[in-house]
Amino acid sequence: MGGVEVAVRFRDDCAVFYPHGYINNLGGEKIEQRCADALQDGCRKFVVNFENSPIINSIGISFLIGMIDRINKSQGSVCFSNLTGNNSEVFEFMGLTKFAPIFPSEEEAIRYAQEHQGG
Repeated sequence: MGGVEVAVRFRDDCAVFYPHGYINNLGGEKIEQRCADALQDGCRKFVVNFENSPIINSIGISFLIGMIDRINKSQGSVCFSNLTGNNSEVFEFMGLTKFAPIFPSEEEAIRYAQEHQGG
């Protein structure tokens, strides 16, 4: 069966990623590649909306950590939205929220991204 799809929509100067499916090694790699492409195009503000990706495994999380690192090194900012309660707890436990805050809705995440420059 096919892997995760990752749609991208730009809201002003913010790239919003919409993964759809299981975030494992293939899904994580697709998100990270979309991020690399957007960074190369000059984007520095990112939101990942997990509404259609309720399952994220440890390998998928490792790719997200790589994405966060790449964005931070580029003076950008990233945040997540629409995570399940369990995924939100895992992200918090692993310390990802220190570098990429979590918001209940995409709108709140975009508002945060628009107001915060990386650094």
